[in-house]
Amino acid sequence: MISLRVGLKRLAGIGMMLSMTLSLCLPMAVSAAAAEGDEAKATSPEIQAMNSIAEVAMQTALRAIQESGGLYPFAMMAKADGEAKVLGYQGDQESAPPQDQWTEALFLRLRQMAEQEPDLKVLVLVRLHEVTSKDGEKVPGIWAQVDHRDADTWVLFLPFLLNEAGRHEVGELIYYASEQPIFP
Repeated sequence: MISLRVGLKRLAGIGMMLSMTLSLCLPMAVSAAAAEGDEAKATSPEIQAMNSIAEVAMQTALRAIQESGGLYPFAMMAKADGEAKVLGYQGDQESAPPQDQWTEALFLRLRQMAEQEPDLKVLVLVRLHEVTSKDGEKVPGIWAQVDHRDADTWVLFLPFLLNEAGRHEVGELIYYASEQPIFP
């Protein structure tokens, strides 16, 4: 049986607590939206809400990787009043479903919640992901899908690049629009 853990926190409180961990994430997303020539949209309340929760989600993922060496998929959501919820797997590691299966279950649960709770405004799904570089090498990183009820869906990818010492370091955040929204 798959179970979800839901935690309630104020979004601003989480953001302040984690802002020292990583400050590079989401200003790049705003810059990318502005670079597309839509500066008014880049600073809209919807985009600001997406930036805020996405930054917290990316920081939370980085903290989990720092502390445990890995990341199991999780989701975050924010309501219109700023209240945020975190959904993650609750149970024994040994009985956890494969990450792809859990990611799909989270996606479907977020869709269901979006249909049932009209006050949900922003949804984020976070997982580890690998992309193939131009050289054919696998590049691991944090992948996050960020969706707003009244704005276009984004995908963020924060790659972990091998440095000269053979260790992974955080690369530059990649931002692009998505064709598959979480909100129905």
